[in-house]
Amino acid sequence: MTQTKFLITGATGATGGDTVRQLLEKQHAVRVFAHRPDERSEQLLELGAEVVFGDFLDFDSVRAALSGVQRAYFCYPISPGLAQATAQFAQAAKEAGVEVIVNMSQISARSDAKSEAARQHWLSERVFDWSGVPTVHLRPTFLRRMAALPRANDPPGQNSRAVHYNRAARASRSRGPGSRYCRNTREPDRARG
Repeated sequence: MTQTKFLITGATGATGGDTVRQLLEKQHAVRVFAHRPDERSEQLLELGAEVVFGDFLDFDSVRAALSGVQRAYFCYPISPGLAQATAQFAQAAKEAGVEVIVNMSQISARSDAKSEAARQHWLSERVFDWSGVPTVHLRPTFLRRMAALPRANDPPGQNSRAVHYNRAARASRSRGPGSRYCRNTREPDRARG
């Protein structure tokens, strides 16, 4: 039986890097799509990931990265080009026969969003949905590292922003054929004292 191969984008960042480490710990085959060689990509190589280099906006490098992959994580950096990168990734994934894509979106992704970034994420979700490749859209309320930031009015030693994250599967709800939306749910951290 052939081992399932995952392509992880954004792997030199927080969410992608954590994903790579968790998959490798479970003995999965992992290919990392990085923009350029650096210390972070070298560390992922040392962990056992296959590292390929390319650019989301270069269709040929995206196509090559997705070749032979069954599952993919799409995490575009905060910069212009999301719609083009999404269209190219979706098309290359369809050509490669990718079984499922996990798309890192944002909680405010809406067609009528006032933020252009939020509107671009909503449009990106639509492109993945139209592609026919089953896609899970993650819409986090905020990232874990932000949860640790104290508020100005927090009592010393306490952080009312600390949250507990439920599994994405429990927080998800179906939204159309072949597509799921997941968002983190927040509960106050109940530290035992």
